[in-house]
Amino acid sequence: MEIQHLSLEEWEELLPSSGVGPFHQPEVLTLMDEYEDGDLQLLGGFRGQQPVGLFPVFVRTRYPLRFVVSPPPGLSIPWLGPVLMPTSPKQRKREQLNKRFTEEALKAVDAGGLRTLFGFVGSPKYGDPRPYLWNDKNVDPRFNYALELGDRERESVLKSFSRDLRQEIRKREELDISITVEGPAAAERICGELKERHAAQGLTYPTPRAFTREVVTRLEDRTRVYVARGPDGEFLSGVTLLFSNGDAMFWQGGMKASYGGISVNSLLHWEIITDILESPELDSVERYHLGNALNRRISRYKSKFNGEPVVNYEVKSNLMVVARKAHTARQELAGNGLPDIRDWSLST
Repeated sequence: MEIQHLSLEEWEELLPSSGVGPFHQPEVLTLMDEYEDGDLQLLGGFRGQQPVGLFPVFVRTRYPLRFVVSPPPGLSIPWLGPVLMPTSPKQRKREQLNKRFTEEALKAVDAGGLRTLFGFVGSPKYGDPRPYLWNDKNVDPRFNYALELGDRERESVLKSFSRDLRQEIRKREELDISITVEGPAAAERICGELKERHAAQGLTYPTPRAFTREVVTRLEDRTRVYVARGPDGEFLSGVTLLFSNGDAMFWQGGMKASYGGISVNSLLHWEIITDILESPELDSVERYHLGNALNRRISRYKSKFNGEPVVNYEVKSNLMVVARKAHTARQELAGNGLPDIRDWSLST
């Protein structure tokens, strides 16, 4: 197998029409590259002339360390990582392909270098990270909730929710709340609200507002921005949604808000689900990814929608693990971060 460095045009031509999410699309990769100091490298694995794997990575050198990550931190990109394109339905051959592509990709980025910190978060479509374990990398699971909606009816979906969630949704008609689909400016507003909420808790939400706006602008009809407003048009909460290959993905938003004793987010999620079920424009969407299912507090709420936990994997080199621990210890002891580690290790 040969690893080649691809141009963006070659990447777009080779990218499969299924099995990839919105973040592998060339428009979003280009945008990430614009907002990151590191260099975007597009790796393609070939068996002869046949493309069999793709892997976008961002490489940055901050002497004496070299970082190779996918996705880059600080942009609210939940996953990226490798894409396999097997040519055989046989499990043995698919595993062989995964093993060879992993080995050659690791060599291509010098992931085993003494000063290289390597890490990626793969998409749920990449379900077999064992070759990375076999190459002395660390693998940890992540979880998000996915709600299957293909060929389902509105009432049957609603009945599957928890009792208290159904009660909240049915009170919508009693409330003077409007939920509408807006545009890039609303997505930027949602990102700004997240920044303010995090700052109020002494935390940082690093994603630039302009990046969020550009994602929505460039992906056009592959995004929707849902906004809930009160009777005087005041902003209550919002959700930015991304679409790709049968999936609708909760990307940003969901700031905690209540109106008349009802969770505004519950109403937003139900509006999204109803549109997926009933809007002709969303006929191709079969599932809704509600996001984080690993955080215990958040998962208690999201489990009310009766979604299934879906796993994806984070892979890190030993040096990346050590760097994470050093960064955490430094913060706890001195209240100071290590900029090189903080900015170029995968976000937790």
